[in-house]
Amino acid sequence: MEESESQSGENAKGNVRPTSSTTRSATEIYLVGQPASSIRGSKLPTMRQVLKFFFHTVNESGDRQETFKETVRNVLTFWNLARIKTISERGCREKLTRLWEHWRSLQKSRDRAAKDKVENFKSQLDLLWDIGAPDAVEDIEKNRLLTPADKQQDIAFYQDQRGERKAFMSGNDKIFAAKKRKQEERVEKQSRNREGSQPVNQAAVIRDLKPLWWLTPQRKYTSKHPYVTVQLPRRILQEPALKELADRLRISNNEIVSVVAAVLRSANPPGDLSEFRISRETARRARASHRRQVAAAQREAFTPPPHAVVHWDGKLVKNVVGEEEHRQAIFISGRGHEEGKMLAVLPVKDGTGLTQARATARAIEDWSCASNVKALCFDTTSSNTGRVQGAVVHLQALLEKQLLRLGCRHHVMELVVRAAASNIFGKTSAPTDPLFQTLKKRWSQLDHSQYLRLDIANLPESDWLSHLRHRTVSYLLTVCVDTTSRSACLATS
Repeated sequence: MEESESQSGENAKGNVRPTSSTTRSATEIYLVGQPASSIRGSKLPTMRQVLKFFFHTVNESGDRQETFKETVRNVLTFWNLARIKTISERGCREKLTRLWEHWRSLQKSRDRAAKDKVENFKSQLDLLWDIGAPDAVEDIEKNRLLTPADKQQDIAFYQDQRGERKAFMSGNDKIFAAKKRKQEERVEKQSRNREGSQPVNQAAVIRDLKPLWWLTPQRKYTSKHPYVTVQLPRRILQEPALKELADRLRISNNEIVSVVAAVLRSANPPGDLSEFRISRETARRARASHRRQVAAAQREAFTPPPHAVVHWDGKLVKNVVGEEEHRQAIFISGRGHEEGKMLAVLPVKDGTGLTQARATARAIEDWSCASNVKALCFDTTSSNTGRVQGAVVHLQALLEKQLLRLGCRHHVMELVVRAAASNIFGKTSAPTDPLFQTLKKRWSQLDHSQYLRLDIANLPESDWLSHLRHRTVSYLLTVCVDTTSRSACLATS
């Protein structure tokens, strides 16, 4: 009796019939293994399980994009069963696409692929394909349908799946399913109430119902018309609010014109720009005129103090177009203006004493308070205190009178503190002192109620210091009160 084909493994034509081992080898996926028609198990799917199901489905349908969607839907079933919030379905598809592209790059270059890359990919295949949302743990903690024990169990399960993967799901939680079903019924009931005429206690609904992330209740909103009818002035750039906003935000003339034009074009129908007076020159003139009006109103309402002190200081600042330039701020203080009144912030070409004096004198004349100025307050730099070219000397010449010189107390005290520190710790050429830097950082931590004050009365020099103090104060009061003492001031200066 001849041997059967099943025994010989050959057919009548002498061709070898493929065995089960050769079939498995032909269908095996590189690095992944045999395709799988489903994702099974009681744990969250690994990358290997996801790829096996993907390759099986893509072989059946031939549509890769639909296969991505089908694979993600099957994987989400496990995550929903575990009550763990995931990223969006679209995000899952993008992540699966990146995983497939990584595998594809290794598969194409299998002969020349770096061994460490292949081993690294193989070592990750049996790890969790993590599509959990960044706030997944927080979402579990906020779930009002879960008991504290259930919350801890779900969090522990999620953390285990991302690590050793020893835990597994025990099946559907009947208690949780019942709570979820009741919540769905309440949401449906509230939806019917909103559709009808029965009033709804919205506060109670918000308090009692906190939907799960995958449960979207039906809501109805009153839609509003996408456009609002307004009337705009033809000279829109003349509006004070717009000009003030442009100056406050340091917007250039070109930028404010572009913004206004874009708003007009966004109308329905689009606004006709020729109907409006908008141009860079129009914006420039409008803003300049507005500044002059504001300045004039401020000058009109200003009442200078009878005995005024003028303060000034310069600084490099950026203008509207972002370029650095010298600016000099001029203030005036006195009775009624203890905090100081800003007169101007003028651009100056440099920081020399003559330039600063001219800018300060111009601001004083513009505000009509030259006769009220009795003293000058300034920092103690050489450009201000110079005996020949200092700003103080030039300013007194421009105002044609001698003025009381009040060096800025901060700069004066810096000299006093530096002299005391040099006497105690010795002189230093360093730009900063570590002791003072530490004192500055810890100043708020010090007990300010335990100051050790310097009592001049107990010093050996107390007699002449006290006498000098009273003499100086008396002289200053005389200069400020009695206008006839200017000659005395001139004689003693």
